[in-house]
Amino acid sequence: MGLQGDMPRPLHSLLLLDDDASTVGSADADAILCSASFSTRLQPTDGIFLTIPDDSEATLRSLIGLQPTGVVLTNCHAGADVQRLDMLLSVAEAEENLVPGTTRILAYTDGLLPPPLSHNGFARKSQRLVGLIWDWRTLAQMLGAARYQQADGRWTEAFTLARAATLMAAKAAGIAAYEVVPSRAGIDFEVECRAACADGFDGRATTDTRQIETINATFKAPA
Repeated sequence: MGLQGDMPRPLHSLLLLDDDASTVGSADADAILCSASFSTRLQPTDGIFLTIPDDSEATLRSLIGLQPTGVVLTNCHAGADVQRLDMLLSVAEAEENLVPGTTRILAYTDGLLPPPLSHNGFARKSQRLVGLIWDWRTLAQMLGAARYQQADGRWTEAFTLARAATLMAAKAAGIAAYEVVPSRAGIDFEVECRAACADGFDGRATTDTRQIETINATFKAPA
């Protein structure tokens, strides 16, 4: 498992692995997001972020004991969510005799967020917070939406607003912004990545290892 500490390089490609994934990782991904049980199938590497099944003291201690690079906060809607997890991680680190403040946080959000510069935003809430990941899937579930993109690949209005809200919230807080790659056919993935980069996103999150190379090539390219 990767050692905790300062992030030596920016993260651009995030590989999302669920427990049913047949692939056990990609050396080219900047970060791998997975469960603690799945992480045992991976080669030791930096950039492993473990999903949190619950925030009980015992669970967090068991996760921190594996010394991942960080943990993944789901259903994040305000800076207070990050602050709360920060405090819980501080307790877990102390109990596991680990250097305080070194476990990073990546946070999933559906984009239903407070104004970026408001007290409820993410600025100065936690130095652990690496970035926000906009997850259109949870928004679609919440809305009960039968579609999320138009025929030409553009997001429908509600998703456009939530995507923009996530981007602005992250930038106002001085952290990275990511988006989960949508599952659709007929769209040039490289063009889509270039558009996300031009919009201001720092990278993308995908379940498909074949997309990692394109994400890296796009977001790591010289300006």
